Amino acid sequence: MVTENMEQNVEQPKKTYKFLNDCAEIAEKIKNNSLLDNSQVRINIQSRNYQELLREIEHFVRIKVDRAQNQVSITISDVEFLFVRV
Repeated sequence: MVTENMEQNVEQPKKTYKFLNDCAEIAEKIKNNSLLDNSQVRINIQSRNYQELLREIEHFVRIKVDRAQNQVSITISDVEFLFVRV
């Protein structure tokens, strides 16, 4: 029974993150560059893409996000990403 569950989990396609994958790459570059000590990145997101971003964040952190807010932040590798709906 346990083996079946493990096999099902392995067979599920991995979720790809459009926004968060790019943020992770940016965070690594900032973290590895000794000349940069900025730990916050502000990103403006068009309203039409904002809901998709929130769904991606919810899936990643497994917590519901307040969709009425005009901004949300997530920290990746000690870099805070502030997403603002415009």
